[in-house]
Amino acid sequence: MKARASRSSATQLAAAALAVASSAVAASGCIDTDAAVFVEPTIAAPEATVSSNALGTGLTATFALELHLGPRASGPSRVAVRTFALTSADQKTSIVAPLPVETATALPVEVAPDSDVTVAFTVDTDAQTLPAEAASALCAAEGIRITGAIEDSLEDGATPVASAVFHASCP
Repeated sequence: MKARASRSSATQLAAAALAVASSAVAASGCIDTDAAVFVEPTIAAPEATVSSNALGTGLTATFALELHLGPRASGPSRVAVRTFALTSADQKTSIVAPLPVETATALPVEVAPDSDVTVAFTVDTDAQTLPAEAASALCAAEGIRITGAIEDSLEDGATPVASAVFHASCP
């Protein structure tokens, strides 16, 4: 009879421990598995429009640079942009480098731990017309990418970033 009482007590103790553990997880939320201790850059929503005129090829484009820093980072990061370029889909051929970008956001930007910062960029080559042969590369059936590099104050060196392949609006 003592063995049954012992098993019953052990079962009750295990159930109580499980209930306490479950309520602790529920109270604190899910375990955060975000391992981004350095800024993770992403190029989102790339769009480009190609125009042709007697002087050459014009290009207007927009994209967003999204910067993410996880909660486990050692502190905030200051992020500077090194450069951007337009490349072929396979990133083997540079089409427009450096890409003349503009933003209304003051750079460098600060990214706090467990946060996201988005910086919108525009490109307008009206003042700097591209060579006529750039139109065929920008309008290639394979598509193009925006590539670049950022400097993260939490990490040594540059961090590369590239958009997904997209197609420019062409004449």
